[in-house]
This record gives sequence, structure tokens and C-alpha cells, in this order.
Amino acid sequence: MPKIKVSSVKNVNADAFIYVKLKDGDAPKPFNKKAKLIPEGKNSVSLMVNKENFRFYQEAGRSLCNLGINNALIDSGDIPLSVLDAVWMIQGMYDGKSDINIAFALLKKDCDKVAGISDLIIGFRELADSDSKTTTPESLVKEVFSKVKKAADKKGGEATLKLIKKGHKDYHECVGLQAVGRGSDNLPCLGIIDYFPDGKKDGDIDISLVGKGITFDSGGYDIKPPSYMSSMHSDKSGAVYLGGALTLAILQGLKKRVRLYLCCAENMLSGKSMLPGDIISYPNGVKVEIGNTDAEGRLVLADGLIHACKAKSKFILDAATLTGAAKIAIGRDMCAAFTPSNELPLDLQHAFKDSMEELWLLPMRPYFKRFILSKRADISNAGTGDGNPGASSAAEFLHCFVEKDIPWVHLDLACAYQKEGSAFYAPGATGATILALAQFLSGKKY
Repeated sequence: MPKIKVSSVKNVNADAFIYVKLKDGDAPKPFNKKAKLIPEGKNSVSLMVNKENFRFYQEAGRSLCNLGINNALIDSGDIPLSVLDAVWMIQGMYDGKSDINIAFALLKKDCDKVAGISDLIIGFRELADSDSKTTTPESLVKEVFSKVKKAADKKGGEATLKLIKKGHKDYHECVGLQAVGRGSDNLPCLGIIDYFPDGKKDGDIDISLVGKGITFDSGGYDIKPPSYMSSMHSDKSGAVYLGGALTLAILQGLKKRVRLYLCCAENMLSGKSMLPGDIISYPNGVKVEIGNTDAEGRLVLADGLIHACKAKSKFILDAATLTGAAKIAIGRDMCAAFTPSNELPLDLQHAFKDSMEELWLLPMRPYFKRFILSKRADISNAGTGDGNPGASSAAEFLHCFVEKDIPWVHLDLACAYQKEGSAFYAPGATGATILALAQFLSGKKY
């Protein structure tokens, strides 16, 4: 993992850095007005920004990364710079390979906060981008738990892990995980992480988080083409980012009782793999026909949602890299949100706005269920039919596993991974939603 060092300009030798002056507006003549970098002298440049742009500090960080500048003293001039702005700049500079040494015109305590948040997010980006031979279903659960527990120990809370895998008395209930993971040598598992802010293990669960942790997705017998399979080590991003959000929320002072379900499996090909046409029966009585073995994420999330409802959680939020349809609808720069009421909780909306992350509410409608009906079971895991709204019909599939009286939000993480890079991120895992969901959990702004 690259090293990230954040300092206050008051505590560094300026000659050891490239001096970067941020200037708002177009580049001056004789440069093209769209030029980003203007040489100003020895070890000194001006970086042109448009402060009206969304997360322009992150765009600036991305420009520095593209230019190979990762040792920078940032002079923001009369452009306001906050802790959150600095975090976003570092996220833009991060490329997964290069160390970052950066100085801001902030107090040392604020620079320490920037460093802590940045290290945490980048650590979870690294985990989301880790290869599938390194990160298997069980090792993913244990790695996320180690990070959550470390944060809990630091803040005086307690974190516990229940690992449901083959041989556990409750494993028979994880029918989605078993179906998806049956073809792999690395067996599936359901990790249940509980956080107790005061150490007391009684009381209701305020929020349950359910994350898709497919550590590799070949597509199964509906196999993916190579161009789509090459990034499928990142199909665990939902589980990873929810782990990141919980860890950061704890460090921010989380006071709520939160449970995290990590639904982890590999979707591989073998003689034991699930087949199109298979029918599986869930503990809540719903029978599902496998219409497409590459629509595996919703199958494992169903296990987590059933468990969260059985635990009488007051609120459930799931996150998953679930559909290509979400990327087509909104692109890769935001996530899609769904909820049966079609009205997101205000504190969730505020958390995304305050942290400068983006989500877009897409519709849920009862009549969308017609696209997932099956002639041989109750529903199919593959939406079909003219006009099928893929992301919404996937949400309706998940809705079949959530009790009506429990508030529930589903996030389809179209923004989890950048295959080619963007104005904000280098190619790879983004860590998107960690900041917003940590604020949602803790109620603390940055």
C-alpha cells in the first residue's frame, strides 16, 4: 500500500516540495485557456481550477496525479480549504502505486485528521482492489472484522464476529450463498459483525448493513466475456465499503448499535456449480428460479436481508455492485438508491450532500415485479421482458426478502470501480460512499 503523509505547511521545509498554487479560472495567455498547469519558476507551478465544479479539489488532485506530482505543498490562496476538501484531493491523487507527500495550509490537528481519514479510505480501496487469490470469502470477512475491531478497541466499544460457514448450525439457512459458492474451492460464508458502542450486548439493532462480497465473479455457466471478467475481483466492493463506513463511523464517535452482514462467495465454474433452471427455496418461503447464473449478487444479499429482518433491525441498508443497468442509467460517478417509499431518509440525503458524495433515487414500483416472475417458482433472479428496468427490477427482487414494516434502502454501487479512470479517480476501486455512509451512521460531519 502506498504511504500517505500529510503535513501542515507551518511544519515543513517548503524547498522539499513542489509549490502548487491553486488559481480559479482559465489559464492566462499565451497558454490555451483550458491548460491545467502553468510553470511559475523553480519547483513552482500554478494549477488552474474551477471552484464552481463539483469536488474541484478532487479534480485538482487527479490533475496532479496525471502530471506525476505526488510531492506537493498546496497553496489554496483565497480559495477556502476544509478537512473534507483535503481528503478529496488526496483521493484524486491516489493511483494505487505512488506514495503521496502533501502539505496543506491547515492546522496540524486538521492535517492529522485528513491523514487518518485518507489512510482509512485508501486502505479499504486497496482491499476492494485486491486480487481474488489473496482475498477469499472467509479471509475478506476476517480482514474487515480486524479493521472494525481495531477501531472499536480504540474508541472503547466492542466488536464481535459470528462466522457462518459449512459446519455451522445455521449454514443450512444460507441457501443463496450455498448456490452461488457451490462451484468454488473457496467455500462461501456469512460474516456477522456486531458493534456495541458501550460494550453492552443487549438492546435493539439500530441499523443493519448488508454487503455483497463476491470475491470473484466469473458469471458461472452464463460466463462473462473477458472484457467484463477482468475487473470482477472488485465485485466485493459492497461488503468492503460498508466495512469502511462502519470503521470510520466508529472512529467518528458512533453511538448506535450496528450490525454488518458480509455475504461472501466466489461465483465459479465446476461440475458442482448452480445451473440455469435450478430452483432454490429460501427460509422465508420464497422460491427462486435461476434464470441467469451471472445475477448472483441478489441471491447472496437475500440471505443477509432475511437474517437482518429476523433480528428485528430497526433499519436496513444494503450495498452492492449489483447491476450494469445502474451504470447505464446514471454512469459511474454516483450510486443509485432504491426504497419502497421512493423517499430517502433525510439524514441519509444530508450525509451524502454534506460529504460531497452523490446518489440518485431510481424508482421502485410494485408492477416492476412482473419482470422477475417465474413460471416454475415465485420469482426469477433474472429480469426479462420488453422495457425491463434492470436496476429497479433487481431492487424488487431484493424487496421480496425484506419485511414490510422495516425501513430499507438499497444502494446499487455504480460508482464503486473505475475501469478506465475518471475526472475524479485513477483506474481501480474508488471507496465511494464510505464518507457519506459513515456520517449517516455516526451523525458526525467532517
